[in-house]
Amino acid sequence: MRRFFTSPLLAIALLFIPAIITAILYSGLPETIPVHFNAEGIADKFGAKSSIWVHVSILFVVGLGVYLLLSNLHKIDPKKSAGVSVETHKAIAIIVVLFISLISTGIVLSMSKTFGNFGIQKIVLPAVGLLIAVMGYFMRSIKPNYFIGLRLPWTLEDEENWAATHQLAAKLWIPAGLLMAVSAIAFPFMTAFFITMAITLIIVIIPAIYSYRFFKNKKA
Repeated sequence: MRRFFTSPLLAIALLFIPAIITAILYSGLPETIPVHFNAEGIADKFGAKSSIWVHVSILFVVGLGVYLLLSNLHKIDPKKSAGVSVETHKAIAIIVVLFISLISTGIVLSMSKTFGNFGIQKIVLPAVGLLIAVMGYFMRSIKPNYFIGLRLPWTLEDEENWAATHQLAAKLWIPAGLLMAVSAIAFPFMTAFFITMAITLIIVIIPAIYSYRFFKNKKA
């Protein structure tokens, strides 16, 4: 069962969800649908309803490509000797695929009048927050590598620095991600957007400073 939750079959199933929703809603779509949204989630470009399949197909290919890349990073990582868990890579890949599927689903729903004035912004920021929270959870178990994690000069050259920095990041990213998701639901889009950007800067800068100070103290 555990292998299923990190398998390509689950990734493909998740990526097919937007296509299934599109097929269900397609007959009820207007002949002209929004195909682009500005920063506030307001449609500013329109096209034929058949163009919805282009968006769904592109994100399907992107999602599948991301899954295959993340699942096979261990094969091209110079730090193979670090013992990075292949299952961890695959689990992270599934989480990213789920994120892409949610975004694709949000685009489909925003193009349909069936759900009224459903805006893509109603799903993007909450999804970003939850993605960061989940990545924070995995921070605790990610071993030194050149692709996933806080890849700073000091963490890559010192496993002790890497472990301490990622333990701190995990403590920050999980509550920060949840706070982003809640603020995205509770506040207007632009307010939530600035809150998300501010929190993101904080949870990146603090571990970076901590890592550098760890390096300097150990060197001293």
